[in-house]
Amino acid sequence: MGKIIAAFAGVGKSYIGKKYPNVLDLESTYFKWLENNVAHLTEEKRKGRKDRILNPLWPQNYIEEMLKQKDKYDIILIQLSHKRLANEQIFKYLDKNKIEYFVARPNLTGWKYIEQRLRERGNTEEFIKQVKDNFKIFIKEFSKQKYNQIIIEDGKYLEDALIQKGMLK
Repeated sequence: MGKIIAAFAGVGKSYIGKKYPNVLDLESTYFKWLENNVAHLTEEKRKGRKDRILNPLWPQNYIEEMLKQKDKYDIILIQLSHKRLANEQIFKYLDKNKIEYFVARPNLTGWKYIEQRLRERGNTEEFIKQVKDNFKIFIKEFSKQKYNQIIIEDGKYLEDALIQKGMLK
């Protein structure tokens, strides 16, 4: 059974998903939004746009896909779950069903690295602002002891943290 890791934006989920065949980056964009009006844009340019239409099946469709894939991969990378993202049901489902998961997060001092990565990968200013507005709130929430934490040191990536913990080879 694969490990489920919910990770912060800009820590390298997509990179790991492409590099390692035993890792799935379960990109939430395709489940959360009806993409009809933004289909011509890249995945990164779609993020944070206010003109997208919420998929009425969200987040149940994402949870179902995660469960379907977790036996096929060693690691499933998912979106963080929080009421500010309108997806708190993801962690509630995992908790209720006693499915172990980890939260990968940077340190509070890591914003400058996250911001640089979001810019380098071509995210919109709107998306970068959303991530910045949530950064301290999310770090505070996901630093609580109730979460199995994977802490990503400043200037490092998720890959580095997973290798250090022996979760990735």
